[in-house]
Amino acid sequence: MHVFDPEILLTEKTALDPYPVFARMRALDPVHWNEPTNSWYVPTYGDVARLLLEESLSACPGDYTGPQRDEDRPEVEEAMAFFNSWMVFSDPPHQTRLRETVAPAFPRRSAEAWAGHVRRTARELLDAVGEGETDLFGAFAAPLAVRLTCAVLGVPEQDVQLVQDWSSRLIGFLSTPTADPVRARIALQARDDLRKYLQDTVIPGLRATDDERLIPLRGIAELNPEDALALFAQLLTGGIDPVASALATTADVLLRWDPAARAEALARRELLEAVVEEALRYDAPFHFVPRSTTVPLEIGGRKVPAGWRLVLVIASANRDEAVYEGPDAFRPGRSGPRHLSFGLGRHYCLAGLLSRVILREGVLALLERLDGTEARPLATVRTPAFGVTTWPRLMIAF
Repeated sequence: MHVFDPEILLTEKTALDPYPVFARMRALDPVHWNEPTNSWYVPTYGDVARLLLEESLSACPGDYTGPQRDEDRPEVEEAMAFFNSWMVFSDPPHQTRLRETVAPAFPRRSAEAWAGHVRRTARELLDAVGEGETDLFGAFAAPLAVRLTCAVLGVPEQDVQLVQDWSSRLIGFLSTPTADPVRARIALQARDDLRKYLQDTVIPGLRATDDERLIPLRGIAELNPEDALALFAQLLTGGIDPVASALATTADVLLRWDPAARAEALARRELLEAVVEEALRYDAPFHFVPRSTTVPLEIGGRKVPAGWRLVLVIASANRDEAVYEGPDAFRPGRSGPRHLSFGLGRHYCLAGLLSRVILREGVLALLERLDGTEARPLATVRTPAFGVTTWPRLMIAF
């Protein structure tokens, strides 16, 4: 009898490439109790899509403290309380109030207003890439994501590196199966630094700006300082890492295409947009959506009691062979339901439209740079991380 080993979720091999393990979970244990992480995992598209819309579920991630020494527990719990104040991890009315504060900044019209800025920045970064070997992640994907996220949030260009460092320290706490006390302390220091920076620099800048793209963010200034910090920190981390990851995933695939296929994507906007959507499906930047049960639920024939942590594995759902033909292949324009990388329902990614614009314009600039060249991938390096896709290096040769 084949069984799913719960410990396999925590191995470095799985952190580097979780998709074979997700497929095994779908086949052998589609409602999986994982004792090492004190969580239920749901990996199939049908169940994940349904549960993303399940109103009885709380967005609070539940208890992922794990075993802690008594002296570490206060800082771990303080860090968890901070992250649980983010709108992505909270419920109405708190979540609704934060979302409505900045929702006017993210409709389609506002997202498209950034397209020219994205295009210019992407071309500037790629123009600086010379002949020979280069790290496309470090030279293009990461700086484009960082510079655009910071610009959209009103961060002055000279402070981009500083803010990126705080963002990385915050996201580091969320990239482990259970809370890590060392990462908790690092995250708390980043939180404190970011709080001061937000109040001293970003909010005064938003109040003074005449940039119509930034004016809708002024609502952040009307929130109390802790809510403003929670909202700003989530928008920051939710913009940098996922966009950089999706750009790297797309670049890695495009570099393996023959030049004629790349030229076709460059010439056809609908194919370009299909490439972006397929990249988001193929390798979701964030793999998990944590929830907590508030009432007993039946999922896939199993009873999940109230008060338990539930992990919706969107990266697995996006590769479910029950709804996608050949889900492990990269096929722009494929049939099947829309991917779940931006979620569904009241927690659907607020900046999803903006992310698509950044990805579309970034990929367009990359295709222009690759056009007529013999560029090829040399080495792709991913960092083992729990629940996220990370690309420290993407080496190519022009």
